[in-house]
Amino acid sequence: DVEGATLYVARNGKELREFLYTDLEQAYRSVDLALLADGVVDRPVDQDYDQARRLLFVAMADGTVGVLTAYRAEQVTAWTRLQTDGAVGALAVAGGDTVLAVRRAGGWSLERLDPALWLDAALTGEAAAPTDTWSGLDHLDGRRVRVVGDGVDLGEHRVGDGTVVLDRPVSRLAAGLAYTHRVEPLPPFLVGGGGGSQGVALRPVETVFRLHQTGALMLDTGRGPAAVPLGRLDAGVRFGQPPPAFTGDRRVRHLGWTRSATAPLWRIEQDAPLPFTLLSVTTELKVND
Repeated sequence: DVEGATLYVARNGKELREFLYTDLEQAYRSVDLALLADGVVDRPVDQDYDQARRLLFVAMADGTVGVLTAYRAEQVTAWTRLQTDGAVGALAVAGGDTVLAVRRAGGWSLERLDPALWLDAALTGEAAAPTDTWSGLDHLDGRRVRVVGDGVDLGEHRVGDGTVVLDRPVSRLAAGLAYTHRVEPLPPFLVGGGGGSQGVALRPVETVFRLHQTGALMLDTGRGPAAVPLGRLDAGVRFGQPPPAFTGDRRVRHLGWTRSATAPLWRIEQDAPLPFTLLSVTTELKVND
């Protein structure tokens, strides 16, 4: 039950349908919410709805998770695929938390989605005094993990006997498996001329990324991924402290033309275990048909 509608999986395992009575038609209708999410919905095995965040989580037979953001009144239906180092077999929303049953390295674990933690299978800890040795990571023994200490990305470290040894002491630590998040736009829709972009020469001039409380931005505009600076040294920056998260707009200039109707104009792809929220993207285009 999602806001008065019943969501169910079609028999073919490729569709997630919304069963809802409409006053206009005076009848029930069943709409496929996965129509434009080709490949995301594939043989679902479990699902649950997080009402507080208005997210529907759907576990697939291949171990991935499809996440649906559905705002019916605003006509928003947006899918995201989550994939981890392992396979998700089941999930549930309980007590305000989304809990996943994940199979990793031959064993099962219950893992909770934490919006303030940007690592998988991770643990956090605090120490009264800074220390460079942290234990308790037995479930990741022998693995290389990504470590965030005192808000700073400290890179990869190997876990031995459930313990990780850092290059410098820290008071707060988060350690787990890094994952990569990818964001790219749909092909541009041009007003007039049929609306498509096939066969039309496009030149992206400038793209504005509106960010909120973001710690890193790795962007590829066709010349390979590159880090976009989010701040500068000023009176508010203190050495030895993590840089403050950035909120605001970042403008990026483009070079060159493209005639591809499918290649994205830009791509965000990064594995930094730092906060990242993208509010909107606006691209200025020049068109030559």
